[in-house]
Amino acid sequence: MKNWQNDKKSSVNKIPTNNQKIFRSSDQLPTKPSIVKEEKKTNEVIDGPSGVDEVHLEEETVELTPEMQEKLIKLAELLLPNWELNVQSVEVIQGGQMALVWKFMTDEGPKCLKRIHRPEKKAVFSISAQDYLAKKGMRVPGIIPNKDGNLYTKHGPFLFVVYEWIEGRPFELTVPEDLQWMMRGLADYHTESIGYVPPPAAPVFSKLGKWPKHYIKRCQQMETWKLIAERSPDDPFCQLYLNEIDTYIASGRETLKKLQESYYPEWVRQCKNQPNLCHQDYGTGNTLLSEEQIWIIDLDTTTFDLPIRDLRKVIIPLMGDTGTWDQALFDLMLAAYEENAPLTPEQKNVMYIDMLFPYELYETVSERFGRKNDILPEELLAAFEYEKRKFEHLSPFLS
Repeated sequence: MKNWQNDKKSSVNKIPTNNQKIFRSSDQLPTKPSIVKEEKKTNEVIDGPSGVDEVHLEEETVELTPEMQEKLIKLAELLLPNWELNVQSVEVIQGGQMALVWKFMTDEGPKCLKRIHRPEKKAVFSISAQDYLAKKGMRVPGIIPNKDGNLYTKHGPFLFVVYEWIEGRPFELTVPEDLQWMMRGLADYHTESIGYVPPPAAPVFSKLGKWPKHYIKRCQQMETWKLIAERSPDDPFCQLYLNEIDTYIASGRETLKKLQESYYPEWVRQCKNQPNLCHQDYGTGNTLLSEEQIWIIDLDTTTFDLPIRDLRKVIIPLMGDTGTWDQALFDLMLAAYEENAPLTPEQKNVMYIDMLFPYELYETVSERFGRKNDILPEELLAAFEYEKRKFEHLSPFLS
């Protein structure tokens, strides 16, 4: 999910500047559409409970009409009396199917109202986790309880939460100092979350011990996509996939074998006794630099898992985006993380093994065969080449 507080790269989530009008339901709205956008997303569900692991979101934006904005403002005005707050003005920051976010001013400063677009039990898990971290002193937005002392208010099938509003700037992935900030913040998130116990009403959401199943299902999916590709003998993408994919499916299965023979099973057993949270969506969209401190926001997808899951999900896509394997960048990010959360040689070995799995290739192919998007053969070729480079650079680190 994108940064719902401040993400200058997203047309969906722009915060109106000081010279822009703040809309209230009593205002006369402009005749042209507002800059606030609606998110339209389609879901592809893979490998988690009962075969579902992750929901991959594909974004498209359309402008919110004045009428839609007016409805969202009225919804906020309906909900906000549930909190002991003197609301002075309300504006829509993000509106769409996946998330609704409002910024509203009070006599105590700006606050944030958000609709959590998650099943209630999962939402309670993440909301309670954020409250635990904030009260522990971790730099995540604090949650303001409603008049009944609850962390959220339920309206229809959704939970609504009021947070402290954090002003800050997003990090730049091209700036080494920003990357170091982000990695130190991620390390703090992992260490400070140890001790979180979900409330009795919330089930425990955990991916601990589930990686082998994820590997197996992804390999099976790549095999299934071969059947789809075989139906299009004149499609260059499909023919390239058929010519090359067997090597990478075999590599994925070999990675599974390495994982099962590594420290992974023992680490999982240990972590289950004192689990840490993984953010799962960590990046520039969910971090802010404010007053020389990193803030982590949008914890909606957090779960229990080994901390290196987040490391892989941050580092490996970034290395792919650079178009080459930048070992210096890799070392910089890992070193910054280990300043606050050192890893043992055995733990690093598990991390390198997990990074070997062809996740980025899988994502590229999934765009074509899973989400039915147009992907050029050149993009698939680039994904194959990246997996080759990644294997060449990571293999020497394996013990």
